[in-house]
Amino acid sequence: MNQASTHTDLVDIAIIGAGPGGLSAAHALANRGFTVGVFEQAQVLRPIGAALGLAEQGYAALNDISPALSQQVRAQATNPKRQLLMRPNGEVLFADESPMAGTSFTWLGWYNLQACLYKALPDSAQLNCDHSLIEFVSEPDTPIRLKFHNQADRFARVLVGADGYHSVVRKQTVGDGPPLYTGTMTWRGVLPRQALAPLADPFIEGAGFQLVVGNQKNFWMKDAGADQIAWGGTAPQANPEKSESALKTVLQVFEGWPPIVQQMIRATDPLSIIETGVFDREPVTQWGDGQCVTLLGDAAHPIRPALGKGTTLAFEDAVTLANVLDGVTLTDRSAVSAALSSYEHQRIEVTAPLQKKAREQGLASHADDRAEQLKRGFEAVLANRRK
Repeated sequence: MNQASTHTDLVDIAIIGAGPGGLSAAHALANRGFTVGVFEQAQVLRPIGAALGLAEQGYAALNDISPALSQQVRAQATNPKRQLLMRPNGEVLFADESPMAGTSFTWLGWYNLQACLYKALPDSAQLNCDHSLIEFVSEPDTPIRLKFHNQADRFARVLVGADGYHSVVRKQTVGDGPPLYTGTMTWRGVLPRQALAPLADPFIEGAGFQLVVGNQKNFWMKDAGADQIAWGGTAPQANPEKSESALKTVLQVFEGWPPIVQQMIRATDPLSIIETGVFDREPVTQWGDGQCVTLLGDAAHPIRPALGKGTTLAFEDAVTLANVLDGVTLTDRSAVSAALSSYEHQRIEVTAPLQKKAREQGLASHADDRAEQLKRGFEAVLANRRK
């Protein structure tokens, strides 16, 4: 990986975390003329078993950062054309054109998005892997000191915490403790389409989406571009402790479900399966230190995945942050403080209501009649489209 190498180890803006939010912010800020250092705790960027959804709002934000980048990402993604909904006993409730067919909505692999953003980083934005932040020190009239495990200290004028639900930066700026476990565990995986050949409906044409819903559990499978299929499952669990074997656990959780579920899980590299709890937080009125530190993405507004807006919100954060800092002299602490306060005010106004809405919909996703609710919703969309 590239290593930031200025003579003082000082960058204009340091970003903690190289997920889509952190990398999109690096693009947006570098495009405004700032030098940016992205510091990621992972030793290397590696494929992980997750996919995400992006609709027009997300692509619009990415287009604001870079039209070329938006096109590159869209080329990695797939718009679902066929959709199937069934119960755990195999009863089919819906098998038709996807309600999302022909829209701007796409599925794509999380790692494919991350890799696309990383490979296109401008020269003034450099990624530093194997940098796990311990703490930062911010004092008047001096750059922020970043302290890392087993790495030399680095320095920045502005610090952006894009380090997720368990943000180290947030621990110092907001100090609201660990994120809140919602009582739901998730398991996710990605595998090559050829590992499942031959495939049946809805995956025959490479643009399928299938849900199996019941017993307060959910399992979904989708074509996610680049000849990949991604899957995920959720189920209630009393605590967020990970098991010794994610593969063994997810097979047990969905034991007796339709054969495609077990087939897809077993065809996945066990080491790539992600097992995590679902977390969120109560919205707050300020993310940063009120001076030269702020947050972005899940570190700022951790949101349940029920709305499918996490990545889109992070992209929008990046755009707003770049806009407010454009033209600001970073050695002018009062100007930086005003800009970051404006950023936080603008974004909290948008994200706080969505955090609450996502919590409500997340709870509803495990309702006893969830399958029937989805069926009615899918049918209503198609009926309206076909009028």
